[in-house]
Amino acid sequence: MQNFFEEDICIIILSNNETINQYRLGNAISDMLHHVDIAAPTKHREIPLNESQLEKYCGTYLKDKIKIEFINGKLYFTRFFGNLHIEIYPVGEGKFARRYYDQIEPYSIVENENGEMMFFGYIKNNL
Repeated sequence: MQNFFEEDICIIILSNNETINQYRLGNAISDMLHHVDIAAPTKHREIPLNESQLEKYCGTYLKDKIKIEFINGKLYFTRFFGNLHIEIYPVGEGKFARRYYDQIEPYSIVENENGEMMFFGYIKNNL
């Protein structure tokens, strides 16, 4: 019987009690096992924006699920009924990265053809 792996592989998963996206973790492990080349996560360079520029991104994009908030001078991506606050910072026009985590691709908050702000495909509710 032929060995499936050409070499021994050891995967160690460390957690500091933060939530883990099991889907992404599974895909990452699969990519490693199948020798798929992927881009490495990186820390994006912050670009300065004033409060009024940041506030145009604020609002509810999906009720009780996805919200962008400006709290104490910082921008937060708030999820799950306000239970998870992820600090984000601007890295380009309509591009935002998580403050304390490296990312491959920044989040995009952009205007659609009707001038409405969109995040994860959801239109900001202006009510």
